[in-house]
Parts: sequence; structure tokens; C-alpha cells
Amino acid sequence: MPQAQDRRTAGSLACGAAVCAFLTLVTGTLFLAVTASGLLVGALMAHRRTLEPRPYWYWPAWLTGATVAALLATAADEAARLLLLPLAAAEAIIGLVLLVLWSRRRHGRGDWIVWLPETGVTLRREWSRRAAIHWAQTEWRGPRCAISPAESFPEVAAATPLYPYRDRPGITGVRSAEHGWTRPTG
Repeated sequence: MPQAQDRRTAGSLACGAAVCAFLTLVTGTLFLAVTASGLLVGALMAHRRTLEPRPYWYWPAWLTGATVAALLATAADEAARLLLLPLAAAEAIIGLVLLVLWSRRRHGRGDWIVWLPETGVTLRREWSRRAAIHWAQTEWRGPRCAISPAESFPEVAAATPLYPYRDRPGITGVRSAEHGWTRPTG
């Protein structure tokens, strides 16, 4: 429930920022540019609370920074504009590169799996090898497990993990009837 509220808050702040940004472009008022910038940063902070940290997930912050710099440049004098426009361009380039890297890893490419080689049961999916090793060493209490890149064993990686909840690592998830687990436990 709190995530839905954070999403609504982020959307409301982003709409307010869009209105203030439009008015800034029309009037060139610095007050409206600063107000739009503050609303954008607030929307970013609310949206950040709804995301799960993973590689390159901070690309919206760079694009927000580029937008803020461009907004402030539209309402600033010529000297400030000479500093803000290159800053906005650099932040936009960094944000777009991070967005491309994030989208490449978005649907599992580059993920790591923790699984049982004897049975082929997927225990956990993680975005980094370090996180997979940490989970296997701290949370897993069963037989020896393997840690592999997901693309090396696509049939195992496609299965629903037994422990899918990152915020509750020791809780088993809903599994198919073939594995015998049907409800979360713990």
C-alpha cells in the first residue's frame, strides 16, 4: 500500500512540475523554474521509494538533473546559461547511457541464480554475483547450492525462485504445484 501512495505522490509532483515547466518556458520566470525544479526533485525522491535497487537504477536522477539544469537555464541570464546548458547536456548523456545499460539488464540479462544442481530447483535470483554469494552464505541453510549466471542455465533461470522476496530473504514464495509449494510460509 505505501508504494501505491508513493507512486501517486510522484505522479502528482511530476504533473505539478510539468505545469510549472510549461509556464517557465512561456514566461521565463526564475521563480517558476525553481518551483518546477523542486517539484521534479520531490517526484524523483517519491519515485525512488517505489524502486528496487539494482544495477544502473539511478538513471532517473541523472535525467532529472539534466531537466533541472535546462529549466534553470531558460530563466537565467546569459552567463549562467553558458554554464547550465553544457551541464544539462552532460547529465543527459550520462542519464541516457545509464538508461541503456539499465534496460539491457531489466529482464534478467546479467542476473545470477542460486540453485540446486541435483534437482534443478531455483532458490534465488540476484542482480549481482556478490548479492547471490551473500544470500547463499547468510540465508541458505540447506544442501550445497550452485551460483551461476542466468544465461548459462536458461531452463533453471526461467523457473520461479523458491525465495523470491528481496525484502524478506528467508520467506518462501508461491510455487507451482509440481514443486509442492503453494503458499508463502514463515
